[in-house]
Amino acid sequence: MQIAIYPDLDTLSSEAAQHIVRLASESIVTHGHFTIALSGGSTPKKLYGLLGSEPYRSQIDWTQVGIFWSDERCVPPDDPESNYAMAQQVLLSNISIPANQLHRMPADQDDREAASEAYTEEMRRTFGTNGIPQFDLIQLGMGPEGHTASLFPHQPSLHEQQRLVMPVSVPKPPPDRLTFTPPLLNAARYILFLVTGSEKADAVQHVLGGVYQPDEYPAQIVHPPHGEVTWMLDTAAAAQLPKIRK
Repeated sequence: MQIAIYPDLDTLSSEAAQHIVRLASESIVTHGHFTIALSGGSTPKKLYGLLGSEPYRSQIDWTQVGIFWSDERCVPPDDPESNYAMAQQVLLSNISIPANQLHRMPADQDDREAASEAYTEEMRRTFGTNGIPQFDLIQLGMGPEGHTASLFPHQPSLHEQQRLVMPVSVPKPPPDRLTFTPPLLNAARYILFLVTGSEKADAVQHVLGGVYQPDEYPAQIVHPPHGEVTWMLDTAAAAQLPKIRK
């Protein structure tokens, strides 16, 4: 696990953009494509805007990129609460990527179980596997209570081992969502957490420096046995970490 601390969101976002450019280039050289799952929330918006503009945009061969989402709110794709809508606004509208390589999570369907199964099958078709797809990179955030993707404390989703995508109802509006589950998250080659803000400092300290309590702090569950996890924090989010980690 790598932990890096930056003075502000702008610096963190620039470093994250460089990190993603490097991983994309390495993946395309190694196996001909780059698969990434995006997150929502306010923190990655700056990063996505950077990836959709120069100098970063032209450093990625977008014709070899597949874009997915690690969770989605059950709202229409043009709703302000939609993770897809945010990415469309600041990133997708500014890059040249084949439409069939954009894999929107169909959380706006009425049958959320069917939507979860359909997204799982879409991933498996894209990755060419009947098992668990291995993303090159899953980009995640973390909430002040330690949730990541839409895996919240004390919910059955934390213990899911069969489904790769599942519907959840969470204690944060909008409550109805679809989310990646632990087996899919932990199959990734690389995980990148972006966490900012003093309101998250307590959760950061528990997740990174406390005892293992994933029911209390779900972000602890993200620990891929064959992957690498990088945490990029601003100084406010890292304020309670032991000095040795800084």
